[in-house]
Amino acid sequence: MNDIFERQTNSKEDRRRTIIAVVLSTVIVSAGFVVQNALFPPSAQQQTAQQPAQTSAQPAATPSTSTQPQSALVSIVPAPAATSLVGATANTIPVPTSEEKYTIETDVVRATFTNAGGEIVSLTLLKHKDQSDSRGGVDMVVPGSQGSDGLSISFGSTLSPMRDLMYARYLDEGKKTIEFSRMFEAPLAGSDKKVPFVLKKVFSFRESEYMFGLAVSIEQPDGKPIVIDSNGVAYRIDLGPQIGPRFDQLPKNADYRKFIEEVNGKKKYENPKANTPTMIAPNASWVAISGKYFTFIAVPKAPLTGYQIETAQDSLIKQTNTLGLLRSTITSASSTDTYYFYFGPKTSKELGKYEYADKNGFGLSNLKLEDAMEGSGILGWLETALKFLLNFFYSIIPNYGVAIILVTILIKVLFFPLTKKSSMSTARMAELQPKIQELQAKYKGNAQKLNQEMAELYKRENYNPMSGCLPMLIQFPLFIAMYNLFNNHFDLRGAMFIHGWINDLSLPESVINFGNFRLPIVGWNDLRALPIIYLVSQLLYGKFTQAPQGAQTNNQQANQMKLMMYGMPIMFFFILYDVPSGLLIYWITNNVLTIVQQIAINDLMKKHKLARAALGNSVGGSGGDRAGGTSVSGNTKLSAGKSSAIDTKAKPVNRGSSKEGFSEKVTKWLENKASEAQNAKKSDSGARDFSGKRKNNNK
Repeated sequence: MNDIFERQTNSKEDRRRTIIAVVLSTVIVSAGFVVQNALFPPSAQQQTAQQPAQTSAQPAATPSTSTQPQSALVSIVPAPAATSLVGATANTIPVPTSEEKYTIETDVVRATFTNAGGEIVSLTLLKHKDQSDSRGGVDMVVPGSQGSDGLSISFGSTLSPMRDLMYARYLDEGKKTIEFSRMFEAPLAGSDKKVPFVLKKVFSFRESEYMFGLAVSIEQPDGKPIVIDSNGVAYRIDLGPQIGPRFDQLPKNADYRKFIEEVNGKKKYENPKANTPTMIAPNASWVAISGKYFTFIAVPKAPLTGYQIETAQDSLIKQTNTLGLLRSTITSASSTDTYYFYFGPKTSKELGKYEYADKNGFGLSNLKLEDAMEGSGILGWLETALKFLLNFFYSIIPNYGVAIILVTILIKVLFFPLTKKSSMSTARMAELQPKIQELQAKYKGNAQKLNQEMAELYKRENYNPMSGCLPMLIQFPLFIAMYNLFNNHFDLRGAMFIHGWINDLSLPESVINFGNFRLPIVGWNDLRALPIIYLVSQLLYGKFTQAPQGAQTNNQQANQMKLMMYGMPIMFFFILYDVPSGLLIYWITNNVLTIVQQIAINDLMKKHKLARAALGNSVGGSGGDRAGGTSVSGNTKLSAGKSSAIDTKAKPVNRGSSKEGFSEKVTKWLENKASEAQNAKKSDSGARDFSGKRKNNNK
């Protein structure tokens, strides 16, 4: 029974060796019989004695239903929906008198079965905790108000699960493979007569595997062909009404359920209309019901008519997502269909096993199950780099909340030069605003001339209008990758930051739960602190980073600034109210760090402004001396210019002071350069005056 799920290989060398071994065995056995008959021919008396014995043994073997061995693995053949299957009266397979439960447990899963139809009633992931369920691990089979279909079998295309009591037994000492069987009846091919057949379901599990195998087999004991068909469907296997983990609702960004299929090596999403069973392509190599962190994937190795999916509502679990595999018509005496089902986490580590036959216990390969994960498109490489940093900091301080904060700090430090450049550009634009408004008023009706004059203004003032936007555009892909990382990183599930408050970074935190009461309009039933902290930080962020308004700022511009500063944060407060707490921690930390950066940049800009003002006063004072000194002779002016230059050089800026900051050094350096430039102008002016007077005297 267990050999159907033994490791398979796609190696050409192994297949060649198998064929050679079979051929050699056949040749050796045949040659042995020939040699035996040639050397030791049977006597006539032996032949006469054997013939009656064979004749007398034939009637005893006729009732095949009584001699069918229970250990034989037979194929499951579904019966047509139009014909009811009646439990056979033959006593070949014992019929239980009551429902019983059976368990298979590995190091990663614990599966519980019922002999009523041979279904899975619970499949618990032992290494993943379900915070919403006090029983512990995540149960991937979630029952609704009508129970659950844990890979139930229905004959025909309609959903009417077979729940007859079946004989159950383990097929191995480790209790990792279990068989459910029972006798049924079905129409004989080409006749209305019913004949018995054996239906079996065999489940086989492996250690360290979230995937298991299911063999559905049917066999007519006498080898008579039977027909099982209803609109092209022999039987169907169903899972529903929902996969775990359990949930009361599916708030945006907290969790979801999606249908994904792999067709011709390409991933495809399916969005069925609500409450409407939808058939999808029968050529899909696998179909999945995918959640945010866990997924169910069906990988059939049997001919299917198609897959049926449906999204509906249930009074107990709200939203339902069901999947059915419809097996095509069977017309034969025996048939065996194998299926593989994955119930587990959406991680590359687990799903990637099934790309290589030597990495998993079933020898499967090239399944591309990683397509069931959420991709990041062209920014996948950036998300991978951020995930590496997050895991690196977690390895140092094993708290993902702290790791998120450290990653945010590192990114802010790396992008500080761009942030500074953007802030300086914004301040420069504010200084040019009066001149820009003058040009706008002057060329109000001539857009072409206005653009030309604006370009001349930017060129004259040595200002690049894109310098303020470019840093933000560079950081924008980073923000998107950050969002995807904190919203989908599996390791954040169940990761605690602050005990008693933020117990799961993958879920919204809650300070007070209102129970069944929900706030009108918004529908919230929790009071959350992080969205409020985010709103305050965003308002402060806007206050510190807004550009100063010029004197000529009109009311419309002022209103637009207020809308951006107050309206946008309030709008995002409602949008982000139910997002994972890890994402809000990142945004709050980013806002706080940006405020600190902006305070430092504002202080630096203030000092630069004072330095420019001091430079302007110095230039103005020198001009006054020059204007007031016209009665002084050229020689005196030259001497004064030289003396000024000498005095300036004789008093260098003290650059070694330990109390001076970067901004003070920059300011003094600018003042020194301005003084040198002014003295050079004075010297040049004095030299020209002296030369002119000499020419006049010579004349």
